[in-house]
Amino acid sequence: MSEDIGDSELKAELERKHFARTALVAASLGVEEEELRELQLEAIWQMSAEFRNAPGTKSLSEKYGFSKKEVDEFLRARAEQKRKAGEHKVLEPCYDQGTGRYLDFDEWEQRLIRNWDKLSLSRH
Repeated sequence: MSEDIGDSELKAELERKHFARTALVAASLGVEEEELRELQLEAIWQMSAEFRNAPGTKSLSEKYGFSKKEVDEFLRARAEQKRKAGEHKVLEPCYDQGTGRYLDFDEWEQRLIRNWDKLSLSRH
């Protein structure tokens, strides 16, 4: 794949805000470690805050080499950034199928970390 094609694919994924795919493309293009890490964290944030997908969050985190502690610290810090910036929509309560309740992001994140080791990554 030529560099121009790779760069345009990376740009297209970024524009579509497909952060897990963006991180995958970036890794295949050999982008710098720091930039790749930022893209991976953005994918984890999206999986957590936007999609509220606990197994997906754990799966991406493990694939990217982030520990439970690192994910917890990152998600808490990013949520605080969003609050300070007045970007509350992603932090608002969403229906959680596991509890049958509406959980705000902080409640959801606490539940994610508390249940981290119980999260199954396969559907056997």
